[in-house]
Amino acid sequence: MDFGQLFNDYFVKPIVMHEGYNPVNTVTYAIIAVVAAFLIYKLFRKLGVEFNREFLVRVIPYILLGSTVRVVTDSITTGGMQAYTGLFKPVYDVILASHIYDYSFVSTSPGIFFVIGIFAIITMYYSYKSKNYDFGAKLAAALFILHLIVLLPLFTNIVFGALILILAAAIGAGYYGLKRTSTIPLHWLVVFSQALDGCATFVTLDLFNKSTGGTYVEQHVLANSLAAFGGGTMLPFLILKVLLAAGIVWVLEREKDSNEKNYIALLIIIFGLAPGVRDLLRLVCGV
Repeated sequence: MDFGQLFNDYFVKPIVMHEGYNPVNTVTYAIIAVVAAFLIYKLFRKLGVEFNREFLVRVIPYILLGSTVRVVTDSITTGGMQAYTGLFKPVYDVILASHIYDYSFVSTSPGIFFVIGIFAIITMYYSYKSKNYDFGAKLAAALFILHLIVLLPLFTNIVFGALILILAAAIGAGYYGLKRTSTIPLHWLVVFSQALDGCATFVTLDLFNKSTGGTYVEQHVLANSLAAFGGGTMLPFLILKVLLAAGIVWVLEREKDSNEKNYIALLIIIFGLAPGVRDLLRLVCGV
């Protein structure tokens, strides 16, 4: 088998056929993410950026934007937007006719993360270079709100969405109750973000699917392996994510370089919040 065939089987085909992740592309994307994270860190440190609480807060709108844009694509791919017949239909007709959000490499995982990542790097770099520090965050927040408004007419499974938020918030609050102070800014958000991802997966697959006959599936290799280990439930996945997040905070607190440990904490937040928000919104929209 030549390289072209391997690339097609492990990278192109999973996207085209909506097959999700496999061990090969999972490891490859992870390596790319690590290298990209290192280069981004060096770029911003060269600019003199401090990875403090303010920086972490400014990144959050980009995470929400990427997840929400991804769900707009999901709503088109699954036919949810096309099936809508309410007052918002003219807006949906314009979106569908534009083909901007049609399923493609740049609008689905992992392409959407590269697109939002590049957008974040450019706008935040400009923000700090021009000393207009909140410019990028405000722009990302405005675009997030715009895309969220686009999705609002599709909201149907609100009760299950609320359950996800309540469970994740309870875990985050419980952790904060046990550990109120930390040398890591927003240390509770590290745990909450991972809990949100785990709760979204658990509620969707264990509760929603079984109670409504839903057909949502898990596409990540590790999560499926944990589900198989746990007898089909995603509860081990949820528990492991929360424990790992809490453990990572504990380890990072012992590091002396505040920029390095805060940046790693930010990456953990991103890796939890991005899929968590996407899965939450997708379930709520029923797409």
